[in-house]
Amino acid sequence: MRLIKGIKDVIGFFTIIPIKNGDFEGAADHAYLLPVLGALIAVICSLFAVLSFYLFPPLVTGMLVFLVALIITGFNNIDGLADVADGMMVHGDAMRKRSAMKDTRLGISGLVSCIFLIGLDVAAFSELALLGLSIFIKSILLSEVGSKYAMLLISYLGTPSHEGLGSVFLERIGNFQIAAGSILTILLVLLVSFAGQIALAVLLVIPVVLILTLIARRSFGGVSGDVIGACGETSRVAILLGLLAIC
Repeated sequence: MRLIKGIKDVIGFFTIIPIKNGDFEGAADHAYLLPVLGALIAVICSLFAVLSFYLFPPLVTGMLVFLVALIITGFNNIDGLADVADGMMVHGDAMRKRSAMKDTRLGISGLVSCIFLIGLDVAAFSELALLGLSIFIKSILLSEVGSKYAMLLISYLGTPSHEGLGSVFLERIGNFQIAAGSILTILLVLLVSFAGQIALAVLLVIPVVLILTLIARRSFGGVSGDVIGACGETSRVAILLGLLAIC
């Protein structure tokens, strides 16, 4: 029963899917289920992908699949990317940069970063769709599972930048969570790729996480919720580009 409650909490906190009795603390305690959440999101996106694949050109299909992924997560992760980009471009200490991240206005650096990342995601999805439906579906699954694992990994490796929901979340990610999450990720990736070489693309989340952890520590004094979201979005596009290189 606790596992079922944990799944509901993770879905309720990280997506717009209406879940009754979901709570933040439960989501933090069961963050190791993030790769499973990625698989669930990928399944939903794949349903749209199958329909779009036979109806529209690859570019439109890529755009629709990426849009569905953003909608399911309530645009929260890409909003985190915009905030991180805006904060990084501000001159001053970590406190001033964090203040810029909280500004509700979108800065030019955040806007350009989002446009660039969206363009890469759509282009990558479109090119993978050209390689066939099977590769396309596997790419969706691998990128979503891998990106959600990246969010778990940076939460484990990073230290909180300040007190808040992000710090509570990070403090609850311990050895058990990262071990369980890693096992689930490996099983899901092998299931999707059938132990093929395309599974190697998921390893690209490791350098992404390490680089973002260092940037966050230097710029903001640590990892926040925005950094976690930005890591998920950046990791997705890294996996997709890796899949293109392999395929």
